[in-house]
Amino acid sequence: MSKTNSSLLSVSNLSANIGGQIVLSDISLDVQHGECVAIVGGSGAGKSCLLRCIMGLYKPAKPTSGQMIFADQMIQLVNDRSVRSADRGFAFVPQNPQAGLDPLKRLTVQWKQAVRCANRGDMSKEEQSELLGSLGLPDFGKCYPHEWSQGMQQRLLIAFALLARPKLLILDEPTSALDPLIAAQTITRVMAHAKEHDIATLIVTHDLALAARFANRLAILSAGKIEEFGSTAKLMEAPSSDYGKLLVSNRYWSHEGQSLEGAEVC
Repeated sequence: MSKTNSSLLSVSNLSANIGGQIVLSDISLDVQHGECVAIVGGSGAGKSCLLRCIMGLYKPAKPTSGQMIFADQMIQLVNDRSVRSADRGFAFVPQNPQAGLDPLKRLTVQWKQAVRCANRGDMSKEEQSELLGSLGLPDFGKCYPHEWSQGMQQRLLIAFALLARPKLLILDEPTSALDPLIAAQTITRVMAHAKEHDIATLIVTHDLALAARFANRLAILSAGKIEEFGSTAKLMEAPSSDYGKLLVSNRYWSHEGQSLEGAEVC
């Protein structure tokens, strides 16, 4: 069933549980074409469960209600597995590069495998160089994953995801394993590529300072509920929820070695 919708992605009234325990409660959010939206929350807030439900991965969390519209296609999250179709139009990048790269295979071999999986067999060397160059990546040579820095490995996973020409790029804690300088450089390159090719991005992170720098809109997630969702500038200037105020007032804590007393941000 199709339904015209101005948003690229729209999630409505999503709830999910794990073994009877509620982990997501009445989640609603949307992502516009070409927009960057960030979901920010502490450990255990439900960020990963939310991503998995959006991608149709219903373990360990199983949706109990809700629907999603992606690229004008209506999907009932409770019992519709079409969200997992190969042509769904979004790509996912895990937070740990080691989870996506085989340490025993040269990078050039893994690239060719990714090209085949993305049905990009007609990709020219010029197109390959353009994509890798846009992310600041050199030629593979004969390198194995361990011969590249972690930041380069992370950008390579992003390049793998972009091979499929997605409408939506989903990034799960894309800078959690990177130092602040490399993290900023990585996200800057990705955002520039996404803007040039009109790719929307959905970023899940615990780093509010990073999200505030790149996202058009922010969703604050706590205990499986969205506390507030709106313009980044307005939310950073005047958050309405107590949890949002706590995050905003301590948004540079991770860079300054400080801690949030009584909060579960990590």
